Amino acid sequence: MSPIDQADIESFFNLVEKNIGVALDSSKAYLIQSRLSSIVAEHRFAGLAALLRFLITNPVGDIHWQAFEAMTTNETSFYRDTSPFEVLKTTIIPDLIQKRKDSRELNIWSAASSTGQEPYSIAMLLREHFPELGGWNIRILATDISEQALEKASLGIYNQTEVQRGLTETQIQRHFKKLPNGHYEISADLRSMVQFKQMNLIQDWPLMPKFDLILIRNVLIYFNQDTKAKIVKRIYSQLLDSSSYLILGSSESILFDQTYQIVQLDRVSYYQKKRI
Repeated sequence: MSPIDQADIESFFNLVEKNIGVALDSSKAYLIQSRLSSIVAEHRFAGLAALLRFLITNPVGDIHWQAFEAMTTNETSFYRDTSPFEVLKTTIIPDLIQKRKDSRELNIWSAASSTGQEPYSIAMLLREHFPELGGWNIRILATDISEQALEKASLGIYNQTEVQRGLTETQIQRHFKKLPNGHYEISADLRSMVQFKQMNLIQDWPLMPKFDLILIRNVLIYFNQDTKAKIVKRIYSQLLDSSSYLILGSSESILFDQTYQIVQLDRVSYYQKKRI
């Protein structure tokens, strides 16, 4: 089995950044072994070095997209990080209910939604704490670059470990049906609230509604500064108005973009369009 050439690693990482925006450097070379070995086996390459040579010498095709998706991080859980969901419950959703009481409509976008736990958590929160939204037109769009992750999200089926990460036993019993194989299927009601779509944040965006709430958490940290700035600018144009909300990951900031104003509430920062 041939050793992997450092130049091939750098060329592959350049391909990843060009096609999905994720910026990787030599410190992440170890990910090639853990993330791409299954592709080597599936397509019967002689080894990782052969796979990399194929990827950097051939036009981008299906195997490339398998490799690109494999290099993304799909870590997620229900009610991940807790604090943003507490702020949604106590501050953001009540404010949006007041501001949108005439239209009786809420559009929410969960970007980089992975296997669906974040958008389903939002749907759960709305059902559990805001009965006054009955009769409202609520649309939750959940997007991700990984078709494999979205397929799992659309099914809404999770194993016991996954449902126990972030959910109480009461929530599990209320919102899931236990299947004969021991897995848990989310309720049809919650599944009907979420629409899943494949989307690459650095390519052309599909036609979407303006949103009252956008969550793009733990995503921008993987992009270089130029890509990050472009995405943040495009997000700005997708916010309905200055009373709409943008929530990032706890370690992320867009203070470099002066068109937003930041609001700090407890341990959560959120952003809104600056009022002119």
